[in-house]
Amino acid sequence: MLGALIGDIVGSVFERAPHKSKEFDFVSERSRFTDDSVLTVATADALLHGYDYMQVFKYWGRSYPNAGYGQKFFRWCLSDSDERGESYGNGSAMRVSPIGWAFDSLEEVLEEAKRSAEPSHSHPEGVKGACAVAASVFLARSGKSKDEIKDYVAREFGYDLDRSLESVRPGYTFDSSCQGSVPEALIAFLESESFEDALSNAVSLGGDSDTQACIAGAVAEAFYGPVSKRWVTLLNILMPQEAVKVADEFNKKYLDSRYNFFCCGRESADGRPAENGMPYDLQKLDPGNCRWWVKDLGMQDEVWAFVTESETPHEASVYFSTDTPVIFDQLCFKSFEDAFIALNRNGFDLFLENYYEGGFGGYASSPRGRFRIEPHPIFSSGKHWI
Repeated sequence: MLGALIGDIVGSVFERAPHKSKEFDFVSERSRFTDDSVLTVATADALLHGYDYMQVFKYWGRSYPNAGYGQKFFRWCLSDSDERGESYGNGSAMRVSPIGWAFDSLEEVLEEAKRSAEPSHSHPEGVKGACAVAASVFLARSGKSKDEIKDYVAREFGYDLDRSLESVRPGYTFDSSCQGSVPEALIAFLESESFEDALSNAVSLGGDSDTQACIAGAVAEAFYGPVSKRWVTLLNILMPQEAVKVADEFNKKYLDSRYNFFCCGRESADGRPAENGMPYDLQKLDPGNCRWWVKDLGMQDEVWAFVTESETPHEASVYFSTDTPVIFDQLCFKSFEDAFIALNRNGFDLFLENYYEGGFGGYASSPRGRFRIEPHPIFSSGKHWI
């Protein structure tokens, strides 16, 4: 399901801003998660805990009201009525990818995809779009070839997948219906050579870019295998921690921990999250002893933060680095306390040099070597931080 989240973020910049080329920056300061990601996580949440789809979609939609929902869906989301929506929009297809991972047979996947669509997208085309995407994810993760996926979807759902991107792209415009966007998103996957290429193909259509990249990315991840750690790092920074925690839990249950490097905060001894996510009082930390912070992404991958006084007295600057001592970003805060709180909220842990001597939680070593400043392919701006 991470492929769907990444696709949404990559496509978010170009939604309603058509880009008819495969040449673009995957990530910019305007990159963000949208309703596609929120509702994909909602689907995963429902599968994990047995929640009713209608209730879980409304909960997540109301929790992130500015994610860019369609007007009809958001009115439905805010309603206390149990009435089903009859939309044929691609919202049913953009959120369905977790279902392709959660079941062991195609029949179960199709039935669950139908159930997930019906609360808000009960129109036959809305149901069809959800089933087509869920089936594609399932077949891709099951080792089927692109020809087998293409033939199944064309036969069972009547989508024309014989068109090429080159023939579709020139006259294609924004279309948020399932029938007008799902086939094209699947073509973007079918013509791809890698996960990233699938995203480029989807955006280059110049249509509903975030949703089509979300769909293409979901199928591409299932087909090509786990996405690179740099994409997982991006999700850790851009996605809300509540969503990251659901994705991590879903991964551990259904994907055999193929992405076992999320950081969702320290837990207390009884398994519940600690009040501040760490066993110390942020307001009482001494800046002189709290220079290094680290976010453990697993797989021996880390992001480090170095806190120091800025040019303005009593204000703090935070420099970020991977474990290959390269500074890729800097943030400024009004106080050290604000910096510590922001680091904590975003999954960083305090590095304590007296880790072994004092028995405190922390890490045993800071990054080796001198820092050097150079551009980083993912991280570009502190605007994504809370």
